[in-house]
Amino acid sequence: MMSTAEYLETPEQAAGRALAMLQQTGGLSAAAVWIREGVVWRQLAGSGAAAGLPAADALDKGRLPGPDGGALELTAAGQRLGWLVWRGRAPETVADIAALLAGHLYCAALRDEQAAARVANETMLEISLLAGEGDGLERILPRLHKLMSRLMDASNFYIALYDEECATLRFPFYVDRHDPAPPASDSVFPVNGANSSLTAWLIRGGKPMVLTRERILEICRQHGLAQPLLSASFWMGAPLVNAAGNLIGAVVLQLYDEQTPFSSAEQLLFMFAARHVGFALDRVLYRSQLERQVWLRTSELEGANARLRAEVSGRKRAEKFQDVLFRIAELSNTSLSLEAFLSGLHRLLSEMVAARNCLVALYDTVNDCIAFPYCADEHAQSLQPRKPGKGYIEQVLHSGRPLLIDPYGGDAGAGDADDGAIRPKSWLGVPLYCGHELLGVLAVQSYESDVVYNFRDQEVLEFVANNIGAALARVRALESLQLAYAELEQRVRERTSELDAVNAQLEFDSLHDPLTKLPNRSYLSKALRRAWDAYLAGNGDRFAVVFIDLDRFKLVNDTLGHLAGDHLLFEAGARIRACLRHYDFLARLGGDEFAVLMFGMDAVDECETIARRIVSEFERPVILAGREVFSTASVGVVLADREHYRKAEDLLRDADHAMYCTKQQGRQGYTLFSHQLRIDQADQLALESELRRALEEEGQLIPYYQPFIDAGNGKLSGFEALVRWQHPQRGLISPALFLPMAEESGLITRLDRYMVNAACAQLQAWRADGQVGEDIALHINLSSANFHDPDLAGWIGGRIAHYQLPPAMLHLEITESALIDQPDTAATTMQALHGLGVRLALDDFGTGYSALSYLHRYRFDVLKIDQSFVFDLDRKEESAAIVRAILALARALDLDVVAEGVETASQLAMLREMGCAKLQGFYFAAPAPAWGLDWARLARFEQEMRDAA
Repeated sequence: MMSTAEYLETPEQAAGRALAMLQQTGGLSAAAVWIREGVVWRQLAGSGAAAGLPAADALDKGRLPGPDGGALELTAAGQRLGWLVWRGRAPETVADIAALLAGHLYCAALRDEQAAARVANETMLEISLLAGEGDGLERILPRLHKLMSRLMDASNFYIALYDEECATLRFPFYVDRHDPAPPASDSVFPVNGANSSLTAWLIRGGKPMVLTRERILEICRQHGLAQPLLSASFWMGAPLVNAAGNLIGAVVLQLYDEQTPFSSAEQLLFMFAARHVGFALDRVLYRSQLERQVWLRTSELEGANARLRAEVSGRKRAEKFQDVLFRIAELSNTSLSLEAFLSGLHRLLSEMVAARNCLVALYDTVNDCIAFPYCADEHAQSLQPRKPGKGYIEQVLHSGRPLLIDPYGGDAGAGDADDGAIRPKSWLGVPLYCGHELLGVLAVQSYESDVVYNFRDQEVLEFVANNIGAALARVRALESLQLAYAELEQRVRERTSELDAVNAQLEFDSLHDPLTKLPNRSYLSKALRRAWDAYLAGNGDRFAVVFIDLDRFKLVNDTLGHLAGDHLLFEAGARIRACLRHYDFLARLGGDEFAVLMFGMDAVDECETIARRIVSEFERPVILAGREVFSTASVGVVLADREHYRKAEDLLRDADHAMYCTKQQGRQGYTLFSHQLRIDQADQLALESELRRALEEEGQLIPYYQPFIDAGNGKLSGFEALVRWQHPQRGLISPALFLPMAEESGLITRLDRYMVNAACAQLQAWRADGQVGEDIALHINLSSANFHDPDLAGWIGGRIAHYQLPPAMLHLEITESALIDQPDTAATTMQALHGLGVRLALDDFGTGYSALSYLHRYRFDVLKIDQSFVFDLDRKEESAAIVRAILALARALDLDVVAEGVETASQLAMLREMGCAKLQGFYFAAPAPAWGLDWARLARFEQEMRDAA
């Protein structure tokens, strides 16, 4: 029996003591004690070969050690605490020992809870006392962080304060191991509703949130939030409220992958602590706000007092100048002559400034001289025009800025007065501007020592100078207006003739393609509507619409350049034109697409004749950049028909569809749109709608699995997941029928993700049942459309984490079309997938245009030999040579190889002789759903190959 002192042992010590007692009193070969800590099981102690005993999660599912062992659940006070599991003969006292051990574990749990409660109460008290210490926010927040760290892992912790007036968040305290830089201020209610953070979203909701990584990404996508650069694995936030219940901010804790998630008790403790933090910060913020309001009010009163004093001192001067300035503004808007206007300004200026002596000087840039249209001086009645010298006027003209000379300024300048004249004691001059052009100078001067100009006088003089500039501008405008009228009449005549030519060119350009000079889509639409209206009215001939698309044009354009592509388009237009009659209408729709309206077509045979002629015309090579290039044509033809068409645009649509049918049949040919194609087109639309419903329901899209066999030992090495559609009315639909339709409609990405999710779920079930191990590979096909999605790697990583799969078990098969369509995006996405640990396989190797370049540019792990080579392996030496070359290339690049389409024993023998590692085909098993797999037959291949060896 355990004593009272023994209850003070740690759970590990107690578990070890219990196992020792079992070993002494029984014949156990192995034993272990498991305890639950939150949502995680931990082994407290073990003896013997404890590693071979079932884990706790397996015991929960009823998987016991077997007939030679046993397990007891440790419970106390109605709580499940753990398991005691053993192998061998257990003593009769095992139940008593288990009960004592459960009691000890329950007491230890109660001690831990009591200690945690005591720490929590002390921490809440210290948080409440922080607000009364009188420290500022910058000193309280670090101490608050230390207090939160007592309660839980607060290594990634920040506080955001909400500014209700600006609807923004600021982050006065921010600690994060992975992102040390605090974020900038965040808008809680952005204008466009997007690009805000989780913290802002928490403030808008006003409720606490506990989020996992998957939930974080889902919320960001659904609500348009900005995703964090490094996504946390666990995010927990709570709004901070004051005593009145108003939001003042938020407190957030987050964890990353290397940290243990918070338990339910820690989450509740965090929410409780958030209330104390909110009340404490409310008191601190209120005290800071009150102090700031007192300081702002004091500063405001001081400023108001200063403004009042300045206002009292300047009001009399302002009242005196206001009326004068108003009369100057009125005078500048009159139609007086320049001399009368300047004289009136001088009188008004004298009421504000000691301007007894005033002059206006204008600079003539053409003759390089200074003229004086107005001069009022007590010592000089008038000034004659003169060349620029070195006086004050010249200084203002040179600098373009006002000049103020005090009584000690010295000489007034050689050009301001005649030699021997009295020099001014004070001089003030400002530049005259018309817009940005410097015209001259307005100056006043004083010959008395008691009249000295200052900067206030300079401001008044600058205002008057602006009015003089406006008057001079009116005079110049009247002079230039008459000249402009004469020039305008001449220019109107010239521009009218130019405009007629430009309009004609614009009309041509709006209806023709700039490259080939053929009519464009807009011109074709007008011509098609006219032909259709005339045909319906009975006064026009029956006609046909031909849709032409150049095959492999993108390959030529990407390989030889856009200039070569333009030459090919121009040559294509010329060749099509040569096949037509002179009254047929040819247009370029854009890219490598052309359309023809063929008039006078009463029978299908006539349309076929011209279509064959167009197709055969492109059998001849085109010389581009000194080399022969072959670009065939795919043609679709539709004949106008009153019975099946109501709009002209439907003819062009069906001609495009007929051309697409030609593409599907192998290109380089033509297709006549018929009633059957119309029916097929409607059926395809219905099938597309039914596929959308199948993606939203369960049970229609079924994954089929075809196994891989290790060629060396016959062991099962993997599966390829293949989609099958079990339609409720149509029955089992072939992938060859609905996969191209899914590609064209854009549903292929949803279908691929459906398959990835279903296949991963099945793989998890097989692993849980012990049917497969981590050495089994699951191959899943990905179409090229998935590489348009930058979040593909993140989504697949989420599925792997959700189903707890080793990433290396997942093999994604990629075809060459993905690498051709999106080469840069494909490289980036493949690198991200490799970063997850996922392996990549190049499907249908050897059937594309540039497979070797893909092996050089992209990083693959597996090559899949196309079944077309395996089919002829034992009949054609060429196929055998190709397979040997692929295997040699794979060995040189250290790549795994899977041969598809193995159907005969001779093919199996040759592939094993060549050293192919893995084999797939009907020889081993046909694709079947998970419940239809013959596991016994797959297991027999290992024995058969061992016997054959």
